[in-house]
Amino acid sequence: MKRHLGSLLFVSVITTILICCMGMGRLVKERYERTEQVSAQLTGIEQLSVDTSYGDIKIKGADTNDCNVSAKITAQASTTDEAKSLAEQTKITLQVQGKTIFVRVQKPEMKKTSSIGISYTITVPKNIGLECKSSYGNIRLADTIGDIAANTSYGDITVETVSGKLRLDTSYGKVDCKQITCADLSANSSFGDIFVRFSSDSPSDLKAKISTSYGDIDADVPLDFAGDVFIDTSFGKIKTDLAIVVKGELNKSHLAGTIGHGGKGVLELKTSFGSVKIE
Repeated sequence: MKRHLGSLLFVSVITTILICCMGMGRLVKERYERTEQVSAQLTGIEQLSVDTSYGDIKIKGADTNDCNVSAKITAQASTTDEAKSLAEQTKITLQVQGKTIFVRVQKPEMKKTSSIGISYTITVPKNIGLECKSSYGNIRLADTIGDIAANTSYGDITVETVSGKLRLDTSYGKVDCKQITCADLSANSSFGDIFVRFSSDSPSDLKAKISTSYGDIDADVPLDFAGDVFIDTSFGKIKTDLAIVVKGELNKSHLAGTIGHGGKGVLELKTSFGSVKIE
């Protein structure tokens, strides 16, 4: 019964979102797109901060000292001329405050029936921290060394071959971590699966807290991980090939135990409607 109610809630939420989007589509008929590019040297900069209301964020680390930003600006309005005017008046700038560089946008005034969305493709030096936020869009980050905080309300988060402390949060979307080197991970989704693959360079005492309300969790931990393991699912199964010394009672929806001997690592995996696999 609870599973049925949860499924109904999920369908209801998605239906509401689609209806709202369809309604916006009827009001806004014309679209105009253009691309703007800006760059800056990042000497002494330790973090990049970027946010967008409607759009994707893609960031890749490279052997460079510069930050190169390509912004795809999409304006929608009742006429093509109005959409073009909105897009051309939208300006992207880079502003430095302390040791952080911010990607800023200046938008013109517009009608309630108009909108401006911006998607970013950014190249940065590898050794830099990232702070990314989107309301409606995906976030994809790769090849950086530094702490990462990524948040989107409606979209997926993908991180690949990154190193540092990770804070990854989405409300409606999946989280996919590929070959991450991390001592401290927090990955959360309300409606979406979470996949985590740690690299062999991740420390044996890593701490990871992974949770989703409606979705599966699939985690591949380092071979030398040692520490406590806590797994919970309300409606799902627990699957593992690891040698876990179980503490207390073992059942299909809860597991508490240890891996290795005397380790200080902590793995917390929790889902309400979904299964958990750890290997």
